Parts: sequence; C-alpha cells; structure tokens
Amino acid sequence: MSPEFIKRKVLLLGDGSVGKTSLIRRFVVDKFSDDYITTIGTKVTKRDLRIDTGNRQVDLSLMIWDVLGQKGYKGIQDSAFRGARGVLLVCDLARPETSRSLEEYWVPRFRAVTGSIPMVVVGNKVDLVPDKAKAGEGVRELGRQLRSPAFVSSAKTGENVEGVFLAMGRLVIALPEEVSEAGEALEDEGPLTLVAATDQIIMDFCKEFGDMEAGMPLVRQQLTRAGVDMNAPTPDGLRLAVDYLAEVEAGFRNADEVEANRLRRLVWVKEAR
Repeated sequence: MSPEFIKRKVLLLGDGSVGKTSLIRRFVVDKFSDDYITTIGTKVTKRDLRIDTGNRQVDLSLMIWDVLGQKGYKGIQDSAFRGARGVLLVCDLARPETSRSLEEYWVPRFRAVTGSIPMVVVGNKVDLVPDKAKAGEGVRELGRQLRSPAFVSSAKTGENVEGVFLAMGRLVIALPEEVSEAGEALEDEGPLTLVAATDQIIMDFCKEFGDMEAGMPLVRQQLTRAGVDMNAPTPDGLRLAVDYLAEVEAGFRNADEVEANRLRRLVWVKEAR
C-alpha cells in the first residue's frame, strides 16, 4: 500500500509565554530552552510525519504556524489564520487566565476567519503545577466544552508533545481537500493604538514585499534591530523600525515609492494613542 502525501497548515495559538515556540522546538528538533523570546509576527516550521490509520497510510507534511500571542495584532493574526486546517490551542497550566483567554479571545478570533476547523487543547507546563491530576481535569473540561481532544504537556520534559501533534495530524488528514472559510467579521478594534499601528506597519511592509511568509523574516530582523517590544511598542522604536524597513525597501522599490511608504507608516505612529 503506497502512502498518500498530504500537506496541511496548522496554527499554534494562545497568549504570550504559554510555551508555543518551545512546544514546536521540542517537537521538531527535540530541544528545549528556558529563554523566552517573543514571537514577532509569525514563524513557520515544518515537520513530516507518517500516520497509519489501519486502512490508510499518510505521509503528512505539517506546516506549523507559530502566531504571536499578544492581543491586538488583528492584521497579522487574521492573515496567519487563512488557509489553516487545524489549531492547537495552548494555555499555561500555571496561569489560569491563559485558559480563559482561549475561549474568550482566540477561538472567536480564528473562527471568524477559518470557520470551524479541528482543534486540540494543550495545557502546557505541567511540570510546574503541584497537582497534575487537578490540572489535567481542568484541561479535559475545556476540551469537552470545545468538543476537542485535550492534553497536558511539558515542552521542558517532552511529556505528551509528540502525542499532541500526532492527534492534530490524525484530525487534519481526515479533512476534505477543500474547505470553505468563514466568517463573520468581529467588531472594530476602536481607536488606533501603538499595537495596532505596529500591526499595520508590518502588514503594509509584507504586502509591498509580496506576502507575509516572504516579508515576515525581514520584519523580524528590522523590528529586533530597532528594539521594538511587541508587547509594548513605543513611538520612538516604531519610528526607527519604519526607517529600517525603508532601507530594506530601497533594494527593490524606487526612491519615491520608498519615501511614500515611509511617510504613510510614520503617520500611523503619530496618530496612535
């Protein structure tokens, strides 16, 4: 029996510092680091799996999208959600508010773009909680509410990490090749904030560069160079980032277009509150 080949895009969603990047690193290269680095925008990692369902063998190529966990980056997040076939919803078992956030923010946010796609609930950092049984029951209850498989895991020890992604893989290979995307637009986010301005600048650059996958590595490089904190961007940091992005654009746009883009982005920074 020759295996089928299937490629699927899946998302890791959840608040900042719940361990999404660490879970991917443990799954893909079997390593862990205690260093915390905020994901800027999105990062895509690939791992191939062979899944045997008994009557079917599938070579699955998982394209795993690590999406920044700071709320308010609507453009980046909505763009990352498009085309996704499954979602790993990650919370930190040591911080109960991150579990509530999955229901209140992340599920409505991605469903507005993707519609109903398979979900797996992951309570990460089980190595940090004193009562694993109680933590596990809380995660399973959230899974029941969302009608999704649920796991406790530890990116640090590796506990259940492989199982989490295998469960996701089994769900996404059962999907038809084509699915319709939803959804109803969520309410307007209100006045332009510095987070929203950062979001607009990033999406604007990626659009000029071609698309988000192509532009995001350059965005990460230049925002890091400018010292922009995605959790609390400052006007000075954003202005510097706008200048650095203009330097990049000078390599593929004429001078007038580069300056027009730079000035447009600086207006967003000026108008943000």
